[in-house]
Amino acid sequence: METSSGKSSGMDPIADTTSFDVVIIGAGIVGAAAFRELCKYDLKVLLLDSLHDVGGDASRANSAILHGGFDPQPGTLMSIFNKQGVQLWFQWAQDLSIDVEWTGSLVLAFNDADIAEITRLYHNGKKVRVPVKFLGRDETLKREPVVNPEVRASLYAPVSGIIDPFQAVIGLVGNGLKNGGQLMLDTEVTNLRKSPDGYITVQTNHGELRTKVVVNAAGLNAHHIMHMAGEDWFSIHPRRGQYFILDKNVGNLVRHVVFRAPTPKGKGVLVSRTTHGNLLIGPTAEDLTEPDRRTTAEGLAEVLEGAKHLVPFPYERYAIAQYAGLRAIGSVDDFVVQHSKTMEGLVNAAGIKSPGLTAAPGIAQELVKLVADLLPLEEKKNFDPYFEFPPILRELPFADREKLIDEDPAYGHMVCRCELVTEGEIKSVLKMQPAASDLDGIKRRVRATAGRCQGGFCTPRIIDILSRELNLSYDQITKFGRNSKLIYGDNRRGDE
Repeated sequence: METSSGKSSGMDPIADTTSFDVVIIGAGIVGAAAFRELCKYDLKVLLLDSLHDVGGDASRANSAILHGGFDPQPGTLMSIFNKQGVQLWFQWAQDLSIDVEWTGSLVLAFNDADIAEITRLYHNGKKVRVPVKFLGRDETLKREPVVNPEVRASLYAPVSGIIDPFQAVIGLVGNGLKNGGQLMLDTEVTNLRKSPDGYITVQTNHGELRTKVVVNAAGLNAHHIMHMAGEDWFSIHPRRGQYFILDKNVGNLVRHVVFRAPTPKGKGVLVSRTTHGNLLIGPTAEDLTEPDRRTTAEGLAEVLEGAKHLVPFPYERYAIAQYAGLRAIGSVDDFVVQHSKTMEGLVNAAGIKSPGLTAAPGIAQELVKLVADLLPLEEKKNFDPYFEFPPILRELPFADREKLIDEDPAYGHMVCRCELVTEGEIKSVLKMQPAASDLDGIKRRVRATAGRCQGGFCTPRIIDILSRELNLSYDQITKFGRNSKLIYGDNRRGDE
């Protein structure tokens, strides 16, 4: 397995044990943020994940919201890191070219119980010093005219917004790689073992790694990593959230992120724009015993009912996609960000449910402090805080588009007509770090297959590009790695 700076597929076995200062397990938003922050120091840092791409689980299937910080109970890690995270995202989004829009949010109240709840949230916000304002019915309708006219009051939080969660993970990992970090994908951790020399041996499906510190940011599997270290006091179960994505022609239905007053299971169904210009409604909150990422007729009906109660609208007419994501619900009602109780050198970031995306920068900085308890940290003198994505043709001025096409005619070959993605853009993300290597990886980086036809027109052309550029046969190309093949066999070869 190659471990040089950049992307390693994780497909080849490790020939010899490789040593690191820090191994981060999990390339979701928390692991990616920790990776970027630790790469500020003179450390040999490895980020690994069991999936085929970064940000492949909870970080890809969520509400894409930056929360205002008024919801978590004051004094909890969720509250502390939510507030820190919002403040940090202002700078991180600029440094890493991540799309963020500070739209503000409204939490709607329709009855006495809802009003009591948003009053509690108002006092939460005041206690932790985040900006919130209580609005009456008229002020609410003036700010968001399309909400249900039965609304009685709302809580307005101006420092809330929407973010591209794919860009967030890719930008953080890309910046870490740029600053000397290393990445291994398709690499599953199967055991941890403390060695007599103080190192931790990380056993994987491709061999062993040695490291001074392990950061456990494994999302839904974080408790399994803890159990490998003999830490059995904590458990996680998945909570499924189902969503609809609507066409861009109704993307401006609302100006804000619109919530219902929350319940013990979460913030309920929301209605929101996305940074890509679509409309998003969801999620449900279904506690499961085992991971199940399928959508259901019952769950999607619940989403529609909840969204229509907030903002009456015929959503089903404009739906172009549906999906389900899983949140990691821990056995304690707070984030777990601390040293392991049983294995020195293991640092856990577990049970990172909502507002985990918002809180990730704050969690990452806390993880750096915990690593500093175990290792001396010396800042790199040449750390580069910036990351640029390859150019997106549709976002460029006309003169810049023409120049790019002159330099590389592939930018003049349209592949995805819904999202206006060219062959040049697809080729560019196959070469960037971290690189795309499957259909979903391309989708997350340049939006091909994410439009109205959901890949009906462009998928065959993208398969052709992947085959040519990565030197793969058609039946080696996948949707999201592993066994998610798009083509099984070739009837020209007589395959059955």
